[in-house]
Amino acid sequence: MPKSTPRHDADLLQPTVFLLADLLSLEAAFLLTFYIRFLTGWLATPLGVPPFEQYLSASFVLLLVWAGIFYSQGLYDPTRRKRLEEDLDGLFRAVALGSMVILALAFFVRKITYSRTFFVIFFFNSLFFLAFGRLVARSVLKRYLRRGRGVVRVLFVGATAMRGRLLETFERLPELGLRAVGQIIDDPEREAITGAVADGSTDDSGRHLAVLGSLKEIEKIVEAHAIDLVLLTLPFRQLWLVAEVADRLGDQVVDVQFVPDMKRLHSSRMRMREIAGMPFISVRNRGLTGMDRIIKRAFDIVVSALALIVISPLLLVLALAVKVTSRGPVLYRQARLGRDHQSFDMLKFRTMRVDAEESSGPVWTQQNDPRRTAIGSFLRRFSLDELPQFWNVLRGDMSLVGPRPEREVFVREFQQDIPRYLERHRVRSGLTGWAQVHGLRGNTPIEVRTLYDLYYVENWSLTLDLQILLRTFVHVLRGDNAY
Repeated sequence: MPKSTPRHDADLLQPTVFLLADLLSLEAAFLLTFYIRFLTGWLATPLGVPPFEQYLSASFVLLLVWAGIFYSQGLYDPTRRKRLEEDLDGLFRAVALGSMVILALAFFVRKITYSRTFFVIFFFNSLFFLAFGRLVARSVLKRYLRRGRGVVRVLFVGATAMRGRLLETFERLPELGLRAVGQIIDDPEREAITGAVADGSTDDSGRHLAVLGSLKEIEKIVEAHAIDLVLLTLPFRQLWLVAEVADRLGDQVVDVQFVPDMKRLHSSRMRMREIAGMPFISVRNRGLTGMDRIIKRAFDIVVSALALIVISPLLLVLALAVKVTSRGPVLYRQARLGRDHQSFDMLKFRTMRVDAEESSGPVWTQQNDPRRTAIGSFLRRFSLDELPQFWNVLRGDMSLVGPRPEREVFVREFQQDIPRYLERHRVRSGLTGWAQVHGLRGNTPIEVRTLYDLYYVENWSLTLDLQILLRTFVHVLRGDNAY
């Protein structure tokens, strides 16, 4: 039998490392906050410097409260293996909730008065230290897991496209601690694979996986190879195998999980909810509704208005540069389709000659496009030609974040060939988007971009918008795929 960390030890590894990192980070943030608030002289202390022991005792209470909140938010659940971005999003939400709880406790505990300014500073310090602590913890885990210690040993049953995505994810994110040991192939399975290849729902990414046996031998295989997790990547017409595998492994200490073929559904995720104790699985959602739309629109108005005020001198300089370097209007207006297929004029600084499409008709921009003006290359290099679209955002034509809008001629073409393409029009088009921050610009296949756009539509959150805006800033400075 292969050597492996006992299952219960593997389950303890990640939460233990994360818990220790969080506690040390919080205590460090607390001590630094005390130093900044009371000992640096940067802030007034009309009541004098309070006893350090009083705050030190409070810090231990705070650690317990926040550890409990983090636990309730699933930040120590070893079965919820998350990417760093998801981890930081969860930390932000937990810190916000923890801060409200601590402020409430400080308000009701009148025997001892604590500085409200202290807790405001601590909020920002804790975010920084917790994020740094999680980065260090993930680095430690990654090195440990790369040595084969504490990993979750995975057996695959089935061969949809999701298997390829999972294998790629396991290799790209070793800190997840998931290692593919092999796969099971059976006669019904071969039929499923043949059919899956025919309809384009699988790939060859799993061929290097060792075939450990047939479905009839799964109990022996799980035991002999110390399998921790069986992943069922089955086509939907083979769902009967889910029940069969679950029955066969009923007496084994092993997790069995079914991974739906999301590519086949042209969806990015499923959601589960209960109604009267009965589970309902949502395959598709309507996108932003209710309060989400109000929050997103309010955020767009505030940020776009501030942006236009701040960059107005830059807009003037760029407008003059466009005017003096080529003939024609400063702004280029192009009809695009936005939310609910409504047409609007998207604004850009003109970077092409005024006769750019007279001979070719509507075409996409190419790298080193000869139709660009003298300053056009520079504007496109750093996406400065897109700045007037802040006005589109303020008007409500667009959003700061969303799928990039396309011209109607292209939309008609894409909707014929790409399943669910029109669903990206359920939200406002964006200045930037989930596809763009992953480098999918220019002539990237529209099928690939559409998958990223659908992921955004189905998974929107204000935190995701902030993450995309931050990553856009980095991409703009690098000039990634901008032409």
